[in-house]
Amino acid sequence: MDIIHEKTPRETAGRDTMVRFRMQFQAAAFAALEILSGKEVDRVYCDYHDDFVVRRIVDGAVEYHFFQVKTKGRANQQWDVDGVFSLKKTGQLDTPEKLEAIRSSIAGKLFVHTVEFGEQCREVTVLSNVHFKDEVHELVADLAAGTSSKKYIRQLIEKFAAVISPEKPMTPEEVEAARRKLTLRPNVQYIGDALEAFGVAAHNAIWKHSEIELHQHEVERIAKSLVMLVEDKSCTPISGLSKSDIELATGVGLEDLLKVLSISTQVYQTLLQGGDPAAIKSASILQRKLKEIGTPENMIESASRAKVSWDVWMRKARHTFPEFTLDRLLEEIDKKCKAWLLAGGELADLEKCINELMQSPIGKQFPTLGIDLLFGALCAAIVRKAAR
Repeated sequence: MDIIHEKTPRETAGRDTMVRFRMQFQAAAFAALEILSGKEVDRVYCDYHDDFVVRRIVDGAVEYHFFQVKTKGRANQQWDVDGVFSLKKTGQLDTPEKLEAIRSSIAGKLFVHTVEFGEQCREVTVLSNVHFKDEVHELVADLAAGTSSKKYIRQLIEKFAAVISPEKPMTPEEVEAARRKLTLRPNVQYIGDALEAFGVAAHNAIWKHSEIELHQHEVERIAKSLVMLVEDKSCTPISGLSKSDIELATGVGLEDLLKVLSISTQVYQTLLQGGDPAAIKSASILQRKLKEIGTPENMIESASRAKVSWDVWMRKARHTFPEFTLDRLLEEIDKKCKAWLLAGGELADLEKCINELMQSPIGKQFPTLGIDLLFGALCAAIVRKAAR
């Protein structure tokens, strides 16, 4: 008789550890989605220097945001001052051991980054699935202000430089800047034992940063793939690797996210270089629609180049042809595109559709429009219709 489930297991810590790591991977994956916005965030490092690090390029300068992910098993648990800072509320902060305890705490390890990275350290954050007690929020606020009504906090402010930089002298300005860099992110809802909450949050973030529409089965696949991507980046050995190899091994960049979203890097780059302000969204729509009708990969890349050529032609045409005439052309293109899609969007019918456009009364008013440009026009129409 099998009695394995009737006996209390000797060791279950491994399961708890894996859950904590899974939450760390979810937090890093969620942060990486901001790369899709094409603004400041361009890379997220996984389990490198800290649980994860967000890199921003601000006015040409590099800035790093360091994160420690600290979780608890029950939602009603909270982090206190001792848990975050290893700081006692009574007694004197007067021994090397007490200073070292703070330096080795969750917050202390984060503050060390402010010394090692100086001005490039933008912010350091403790992120958790549960709340922090009011005393922790008060301590963080008082550190930033440089003053407090609590004796134990005043002692930390006075000893701050000795805690985080015992061997390297800091100027008063450096000390003040470092104290202000700690922030808290409590009760984060997109990390958890399962992927459901993360999937919902990831879906919303993808829409926010790129306006890409996803079906439910795609959300589930992408959520799993994102977490697996971060796990892989977190676990890849880096000993002996060059700096450039470490960059690739530990960091999540735009190309990694495009792969997860099944967007061709070549198609995206073509549309981006062509001046498309929503290149990720356009690439996603174009690839999905063309793949649905069985378009080969090489032809999808040709479609992206054709769309760019059409967009360039249109920008010039607006200065050459009357607006009314151009609007009639766009209307005819949209009608042909709609009819083609409603008829099943067969690839074999595409050339016929293009020829009909060329032979139409409005098409004949634009003799420079050939097959390639009108192919690009139909691709642009597909994107417009799907983006509405």
